[in-house]
Amino acid sequence: MTATLPTDDLRGIARAGSISLVGSGASAVLGFLLVVQVSRGLGAAGAGAFSVVVAVAMTLAVAGRFGTDTALVRMAPRLRALGRTRDIGAAAVAALAPVFAGTTLLAVIAWWAAPHLVGVVFEHPAPPAAVWLIRIAVATVPLGATGFVALSLTRGLGSVVPLTVVESIAKPTLRCAFVAAALAIAHWKWPGATAGPVIWTTVAWAVPTLIGGVWSAVLAYRALKPVWAEPPVPPSDEAGVAATWRELWQFATPRAAASACEIAGMHAGIVLVSALAGVADAGVYNAALRLALAGTLALQALRLAIAPTLARLLTVGDLAGVEHLHRTASVWITVVSFPLYLVFVAWPGEVLRLFGPGFSAGAVALAILAGATLVNLATGPVSTLLLMSGRSTLTLAVTLTSLSGSVALAAALIPHFGVTGAALAKGAAVVGENIAVTVIVRRTVGVRTLSRPLWLAAAGGAGCFVVPVVLFDVVNGHAAPDFGAAAVLVPLGTVAYLGLLWRWRRTLALAELAEALPRKFRRTAATPEESP
Repeated sequence: MTATLPTDDLRGIARAGSISLVGSGASAVLGFLLVVQVSRGLGAAGAGAFSVVVAVAMTLAVAGRFGTDTALVRMAPRLRALGRTRDIGAAAVAALAPVFAGTTLLAVIAWWAAPHLVGVVFEHPAPPAAVWLIRIAVATVPLGATGFVALSLTRGLGSVVPLTVVESIAKPTLRCAFVAAALAIAHWKWPGATAGPVIWTTVAWAVPTLIGGVWSAVLAYRALKPVWAEPPVPPSDEAGVAATWRELWQFATPRAAASACEIAGMHAGIVLVSALAGVADAGVYNAALRLALAGTLALQALRLAIAPTLARLLTVGDLAGVEHLHRTASVWITVVSFPLYLVFVAWPGEVLRLFGPGFSAGAVALAILAGATLVNLATGPVSTLLLMSGRSTLTLAVTLTSLSGSVALAAALIPHFGVTGAALAKGAAVVGENIAVTVIVRRTVGVRTLSRPLWLAAAGGAGCFVVPVVLFDVVNGHAAPDFGAAAVLVPLGTVAYLGLLWRWRRTLALAELAEALPRKFRRTAATPEESP
């Protein structure tokens, strides 16, 4: 092994991660706002129908990427490290052309099969205009999938800005604006109706996906111009193109199946709750699930930032750098993300009341999902590490096992426990999958992903946010916590947590993370010996 990752590289990753984090934060806030808009505008049943068709469309879009998004993120820095920069253009064509053709065919089939899909994804009787809800949603699949793959190319070429702007900011902003207008118009034109508002809300959600797809293609074309200007290197162009296509699809094929399993696992609970318990319960579960996903901001941001660097380090054999990078990223993720999920565990009912009447019934489900997500956060971007090592087949095996177990558990538990059963199934799958991948990375790649600073950060968060709630519960005779208690305990826990972070700032490598802040904030946060 060579020396550990240079500090400048860590700071660059922290900056890229901070950009992604800003985008992820905006996306989470806007996604939360969209769920609130839809929940309040359509009610639990209407929101459930909307969430089901969106889940179907997103499942098809992710499946339709055929794993090429991750393949391009891995191949672009890898080809540069090997001196084959010009082959990046061939890799882009090898990914984008089949994705657009394949997803167009997929959308046509789904459009034709919509009357048959209604009975699969909705309980009987189906919501009004269910066929057209499905057709509107699946029409977004070609541009949605191809646009995301195009942005993955720009990410592999070293910039997270296009992906952040288009996927995390522009599309969610347009969706909120369009949905607000659609709900206002629909309720004005069809007061008291159910079909009209849901249809127009689905149209309003779909339009930004089409706009984003075209925009993404333009950004990818601009990013490829310098690549095409590179002189060719041996072997000949024809042989190089063939080798590039073969290399991309050898990685992408198992990754495609794993991606389909991942998105199916994400939305299978919603579909199963809708089919086995009703669309109202599906709306409640969707709210809890969205909250559980919305807080993984730091994890998603750093996954985006470190993947190309991991691919480069693994290509040149720098396992020490890989281990240092992954451990540092895991600590940062834990520091930033744990407090929110600990609050979700402690105050699930109070949080869900923000969605309106009836949603607090998912309190136990939210607590379970939040607890499972804490495990996901603590293991860090371990799945990204495994993928960047080229082991997409192993990833497929783990993901397929996780999905099978989750669906089987959900089918068994939902009829008896409703949304809580769906959360138990999802939580078990998340915990099992992360533990399995961590063990596989240690044994196959040779990288140890867990560290003492990670456990220190996790324990500090638990002590500041969970222990006070337990003490409150004991002192008050197991009385249910309320907004008043939360308004006191959460701020106090936050102050204590920030104090611990300051005390452990060097152990947790927070100096490099602070370098990602704007200069005026870095001056304020600098320690005396670090000040200019």
